[in-house]
Amino acid sequence: MKISVIFPAKNREYYVKRAVKTAFKAEHVMEVIIVDGGSRDRTVELARKHKAKVIVQSDLTYPGKGIAMRDGAYLARGNVLVYLDIDIKNIAPEFVEKLAEPLINGEAEFVKGCFERSAGRVTELVAKPLLRMFYPELTKFKQPLSGEIAGLRKLFYKVDFERGWGVDVGLLIDFHKFGARIVERDVGYKDHDMKPLHALTDMAYEVAGTILRKAIRDRKIDSQWAEKYLKEVRALDLGIESGEGFA
Repeated sequence: MKISVIFPAKNREYYVKRAVKTAFKAEHVMEVIIVDGGSRDRTVELARKHKAKVIVQSDLTYPGKGIAMRDGAYLARGNVLVYLDIDIKNIAPEFVEKLAEPLINGEAEFVKGCFERSAGRVTELVAKPLLRMFYPELTKFKQPLSGEIAGLRKLFYKVDFERGWGVDVGLLIDFHKFGARIVERDVGYKDHDMKPLHALTDMAYEVAGTILRKAIRDRKIDSQWAEKYLKEVRALDLGIESGEGFA
């Protein structure tokens, strides 16, 4: 099997050279893809210089992580797709190899990465309580919001990608629903900048919205209950102001 490594990116010129060169060093990697969300720095220039395939994200609305991941999946050529955050300071070929190994060996169809760092506020205050309530079988995953994931390319064509920060937990829920074989792999220590508070508030709302929409779809709750719960999420002192409805 051949691997496509996909990095969603926007204004990440400081990280792109190392990320691309490191990904190419991993076993079985046939291409490295930068899905650019409208960078105004040298991200695209440096990515191309170091032989990455560059895709301009089809929707530049921020945050567009889910759109970037979808575009990368549709335009990748590898049998296996590995997604990584581009700004991992200690990125190494082993990150790619550990995520891809269960897929190459036929042990799994989707791999959720975890790492040696305690889960963040959005995970503990929002994602895990909601998963425990509606998808308790998924509470075994240490970091359900982790952006380090891998899967068979054909599997990604069966799901609708959430637009923004809810994409990672949304994929986990959908692949579980489809009966995909899912495993978790520890990629080791991850040196990664924590998101600023304003980004955490946006993330919390989008993650909550994603899980609640999936729960409505799967007939675990109704839309009125979901709206009520989302108001409670707003009250978590995370500065959340608005979001999508559930009607």
